[in-house]
Amino acid sequence: MDYNSEIVVFWIVIINAVIAVLYMAVMGIKTKLPYVFQRGFIMLLCPVTGVFCYFFSYLLGLLFRNKDVDYENLSMDKSRKEFLETVDREQEMEVLPLEEVLTVAVAKDRRRAMLNMLKMDISEKLSLVRKAVENEDSETSHYAAAALTDVFNKFTVQLNELQVKYDEDRSNQQTNVEFLDAVLRILNSGGLIGVEETKYDYMFINLMDNLEKFHQEAITESHYAMMVRALQKVGKVKEAEQWADLSLIRQPFSEQSYLNVMYIKYILGKDEEFDEALRKLTKSSVSLSQKGLDIVRFWLAK
Repeated sequence: MDYNSEIVVFWIVIINAVIAVLYMAVMGIKTKLPYVFQRGFIMLLCPVTGVFCYFFSYLLGLLFRNKDVDYENLSMDKSRKEFLETVDREQEMEVLPLEEVLTVAVAKDRRRAMLNMLKMDISEKLSLVRKAVENEDSETSHYAAAALTDVFNKFTVQLNELQVKYDEDRSNQQTNVEFLDAVLRILNSGGLIGVEETKYDYMFINLMDNLEKFHQEAITESHYAMMVRALQKVGKVKEAEQWADLSLIRQPFSEQSYLNVMYIKYILGKDEEFDEALRKLTKSSVSLSQKGLDIVRFWLAK
């Protein structure tokens, strides 16, 4: 190789090196992508060839690029990634079931989820609040206990007012039903345990006996269902069975009536009568809810 050829090769190498360094500097700052430096080193190690390969690759990308792609949204910039992760996390904490949050989340997230829930009406979610009382995080437990106390204080005030009206005239249908429904809501809330629950079970039973005495036509399927369960829980299973049979006699086209009978027959171990109630339900014209359908399918698969 003569002197002139060496000079040409020297300048080609220098120009190639400058292009590679400029590429790494400019693209490294612009995109912050690690492969930029890999390409730059390949350009340095493969003079001319490396530069032309990536140049033609860039041209092809411009010619055939999908115009609808927003490359900014595909950026792996660390600050953008952290911002998106923060937003997603906040949103997920809002929609995650409280039970999951109380089980797997860190203490700070448990407290925030608990406070968010307490801003809403929790009278229908007392079972979750009751679980939160037993949470290992003391602050979360404190929030839940305070909320539970507040809700039951309001319930107590409401029941005391209804008790006064009820005692004035126990034959008054509206007062009896209103009182009964208030107790029913408490029992269905899932916030009661032990002695508290037993107290309200007996209250419900007494109110039902009174409504049966004066206005049996006002008893709904929800009342019958709770009466059967309340009597069974306090140990009066024979009476519970009588009420279940009574509900089916009075409301033969109610899905809940059949479920009442099946429930108590199962508790009493009367398999033949349970199977008979199940058979009648499947052959009846009663329109089943998803819950009823699941129960029927479960027992028919046995």
